[in-house]
Amino acid sequence: MKKSLKLILVIAIIACLLLPLLSACNKSEDGASGTDKLVIYNWEDYIDSSLLDEFTELYKATTGRSLDITYTTYDTNETMMTKVLKGDANVDLICPSDYAIEKLLLADCLLSQKDVYAELQNDGTLDDIDFEFSGMSSLNANWGNIDAEVMDVISDTFSEVKSKDGKPYTDFMTPYMWGTLGILYNVNVVSEEELEEYGWGVLWNVQQNEDLENKILMKDSVRDTYAASVLYMKEYDLLPDGYQNYSIGDLINCTDDAMLKASEKVLTEQRDHISGYEVDFGKDDMLNEIVYADFAWSGDALWAVEESYDEDTDEYLLGYYVPEIGSNIWYDGWCIPKSVNNKLAAMMFIEFMCQPTSAISNSMEIGYTCAVAKDKLMADEDVLAILEENEYDTDEYFEDEGRYPEINESLGVMRDFGTRGEALVGMWQRAKSGNGVSPALWWCLLGIVGAVGLAIAIYFIVQALRYRPRVIKSAEPKEKE
Repeated sequence: MKKSLKLILVIAIIACLLLPLLSACNKSEDGASGTDKLVIYNWEDYIDSSLLDEFTELYKATTGRSLDITYTTYDTNETMMTKVLKGDANVDLICPSDYAIEKLLLADCLLSQKDVYAELQNDGTLDDIDFEFSGMSSLNANWGNIDAEVMDVISDTFSEVKSKDGKPYTDFMTPYMWGTLGILYNVNVVSEEELEEYGWGVLWNVQQNEDLENKILMKDSVRDTYAASVLYMKEYDLLPDGYQNYSIGDLINCTDDAMLKASEKVLTEQRDHISGYEVDFGKDDMLNEIVYADFAWSGDALWAVEESYDEDTDEYLLGYYVPEIGSNIWYDGWCIPKSVNNKLAAMMFIEFMCQPTSAISNSMEIGYTCAVAKDKLMADEDVLAILEENEYDTDEYFEDEGRYPEINESLGVMRDFGTRGEALVGMWQRAKSGNGVSPALWWCLLGIVGAVGLAIAIYFIVQALRYRPRVIKSAEPKEKE
């Protein structure tokens, strides 16, 4: 026992002596201590992963310190917001959509990027760093590299949204990608004439295209699908009385009882014509011709269109269409949550993603339209070289209306629905379940319940009979002889 105690004491002394040496070894070659961390929480399939490696090299060259990036993903804004709002997401950067940024800002979960930058300046963090934050949207009056028209729409839409200390919405986000909602379609099944004539009605198969029936996918997203139903009702004069003169933006943000009731009706009717609902597999089902129309985000649609190109025929299997009546236009942006641990790396990463070459490489990989201004991209020789390497005609790329739609009043931005969100979700759940359970199914369920009930009754009867008290007759006494 004494020998064991002596051995433990010796090990403890050796550990104490080695601790300074181990600390000294935990240095990078240039003397900077340890390895910095950056934790990013983003959508699935929403970044060119090679850019993460490029940024770690840039960070090392700029700061002299190594960087480890932890990159995790989510499938919906709601999944991300639940973790951030509960404080369960210990991350440095998130990439919410416009309405989610509004909700997180009002919940006091985000940091102003202007304040973060000022803090880094004031505490001397940037003194020895040769890195220009020229592309930061929220740090420049002219929005830096970000498309000014995109920023103006965001600024106008969320002008009344302020932080607790009165700072504007645009101080808390830097646009990353933007786009529209529309119809991804198989060109051999759905014609351009059908799309132009029936618009959003194609997703309800109002043209009664036999090949399209039950070959349509909708988004398993209450907000997006609600927007589609509202646009469909406007196009086909199905809106409740009093809403006909609403703008597209006002319509897709209106969630009063009359609109929800009307939306539930048309979404319930739509179930008879569609294959089902999806979040991420729609583009693959379109490429594999499992379905022929999909309610899609523009980036997913454009990626699928590119993938559908047949070199032998020089034709595309798929196309993307935004009905003329209008659509939703959305914006995703980088935000710094209050859980941030590495503010410098977070700010540098945002800036890095705003550089023209990073932005266009990203767009090439994921299909979405970056928020860097077209004129900045078109003026950059490296950008043009990247486009040519990917076999794009540069003029056609930037003139593609699916990729760069004209931003006008026919495109509306969806806001956070606030307290009406629960009513909307309730409507959506009822609509997804259809017109209710069919009579045949009711009879089937009733039969199953009856059979189970009868089986239970028989079981208890048998048990009762098995264990009932038994009457034992006493033997009669014998008469004495």
